[in-house]
Amino acid sequence: MHLVELELEEFRSYRRLQLHLDPAGLRLVGDNASGKSSLLEAIAMLATTRSVRTSSERELIHWRSGEDLSLPPFSRIRGVVTRGDRTIEIEIAIQIEPGRTSHVKKRIRINGRPVRVLDAVGSLNAVLFSPEDIELISGSPAGRRRYLDSTISQLDRSYLRSLARFSRILEQRNSLLKSLAGSGITAGSRQAGEQLDFWDAELVAHGSAVIARRVLIVKRLGRLAAERFELLSMTADLDVRYESSVSLTPAQVAELVTMDRLQPVVARNFTTALTAARSDELRRGATLVGPHRDDVTFQLAGLDVSMHGSRGQQRLVVVALKLAISALMQEIADESPVLMLDDVLSELDPRHQASLLEATAAAGLQVIVTATEPSLLRRPVLERIPASRVASGSILPLDSL
Repeated sequence: MHLVELELEEFRSYRRLQLHLDPAGLRLVGDNASGKSSLLEAIAMLATTRSVRTSSERELIHWRSGEDLSLPPFSRIRGVVTRGDRTIEIEIAIQIEPGRTSHVKKRIRINGRPVRVLDAVGSLNAVLFSPEDIELISGSPAGRRRYLDSTISQLDRSYLRSLARFSRILEQRNSLLKSLAGSGITAGSRQAGEQLDFWDAELVAHGSAVIARRVLIVKRLGRLAAERFELLSMTADLDVRYESSVSLTPAQVAELVTMDRLQPVVARNFTTALTAARSDELRRGATLVGPHRDDVTFQLAGLDVSMHGSRGQQRLVVVALKLAISALMQEIADESPVLMLDDVLSELDPRHQASLLEATAAAGLQVIVTATEPSLLRRPVLERIPASRVASGSILPLDSL
């Protein structure tokens, strides 16, 4: 899989940009705040339809957008992707609704045809690695869940549908729990059963699909990440685990290796956990069991990396994780993802810089790598990749760095 063309219009600092990319990728050098990260953000958005840097899509639109044409402010991203013998054109347009400056409307097209988010995610597979990704280790469980969901959604559209349905049901069930809690209804009452049993069944049906897929993906990711961490650090002690509020024994995770086998077990345990939690849920007015309460943990030699690992160890775990995700995408989709390294080399020592670059070269990925210092991109392993400089919303090819 390769991104062969990228077009930006009124996207952050880019007024208009047309960029043709080599199958090997791009080396991009530029000062801080020159637009390097924005370019990678746009590519990542083609893969997931969402920004990795902000939850407010209004921020993506150039502040002077629409002035020349007297139009409401807008932004557009277009990419052309080759997948085997297919060519896919992805376009995302964002426009502020007239008279509602805080609201934006997003339209997505695949090969010129309007599609839903559910049908667009995964048209391009991409892995973005930036210094801020250390938050995957040291940050909140919610951030790790979002990243895991984004990764799996690129590989499995049925997962994205299950996740969307679960989220809607969770919102409705929480609203009902708050209402019942305010009315003083207890867990053992007939009213609680009549009103909650239906939503419990719906929550389990879609939530068990989410949990089972996450468990299976994290199991595969853990194996791949441990292998890559050993190559980076010369130690074989990284353990990646999915920690669920729905209890699963290690034997179940080890033996039930397909969705058809694992999901029914998750559903049964989920139902049992909801029954046990009903009193607490009614008292607190919130759903206390399900994938929205789960986490991914990283351990080195049995110790949680987020609490006991050094900054350097945490960074290496993230490197191993990103390389593992790239390998997993290649395994599942039978296509190499686009790998984006956003000023990552400056965060690593020379030995680990070399290890990361050698691993990406061995995988045959299209690599887009950025840096503020040209010397970081002058590596023999990167020589095959064209170089450019970014400044003031423009990208200019370079004969040499």
